[in-house]
Amino acid sequence: MNEIFSEKVVTSRRTYFFDVKETKEGSKYLVIGELTQVGSELERHRVMVFEESLDSFMDGLDKAVEFIINSNRSKEDNEALREDTGQVEPANDQTELMKMLRRIESNVDQIKKHFK
Repeated sequence: MNEIFSEKVVTSRRTYFFDVKETKEGSKYLVIGELTQVGSELERHRVMVFEESLDSFMDGLDKAVEFIINSNRSKEDNEALREDTGQVEPANDQTELMKMLRRIESNVDQIKKHFK
């Protein structure tokens, strides 16, 4: 297996790696890695997406990202409507989004643990 491309993305809590590798037979696949500091230890997780599954994988990823973006837009539209009508704004939408993302992240972590 030969690595032919690598991209590293560093965020405040995690580091992500997007590596394209090639088998001896010439098939390409994507390895998505995550490195997280948990206490004094580093946790590593990896997901491999093979070339024949990339279209389906990207469809699912696009739908998930679109859902998050549209959820934000809907909330922004609702805020604008409340401002126009003088309604009191409910709990901070940014806080709600962060809670949702943390739940998603927790569920992904549970799935990763299952496949260890």
